[in-house]
Amino acid sequence: MEEHVRRDGDRQEDNFHPLIYALMAGVVAWLVVMAWLVFGIDTYAGVMLMVVTFTAIGFLAVPFVFWLLSGERGEPVREPLRDWAAHTFETWGDRLRGRDAALNALMAPAAAALTLTLAGLVAYWVLHANP
Repeated sequence: MEEHVRRDGDRQEDNFHPLIYALMAGVVAWLVVMAWLVFGIDTYAGVMLMVVTFTAIGFLAVPFVFWLLSGERGEPVREPLRDWAAHTFETWGDRLRGRDAALNALMAPAAAALTLTLAGLVAYWVLHANP
C-alpha cells in the first residue's frame, strides 16, 4: 500500500485496506449466491447463471492477477481499519476520506446484492403464501 505524508501530517493512501478488498469479494460472492438461489429454476436459467458466475470470478480475478504481476506487495498492512479510514484517499480526480472512498466502492455491489436478496424474499413469499 503506497502512502504519502502531507505537510499537515495526514497520510494519503491510494490503495484500499485489505479488509475493504475482502468485503468487495464477499459482496460479489453474496450476489452470485443470491442469483443462483433466486433464478436457479430450470436448465436454461442454470446456463445463464454459469455465465454470471464466471463473469463474477473474472471480476474478482483480474485485479488479483494484476496485483500478483505488479510485484508491489510490500509490508502487510497492520493498521486497523478505523485508522486507515481516517486518512485521506487519493483518487484520479479528488481526495476523499478513507471511509468515504470505501463506502463509494462498496455501495453499488452491496445495493445490487441487497436488492436481489429482497426480490428473492418477496418472490418466495408471494409464491409460497397460503391462499
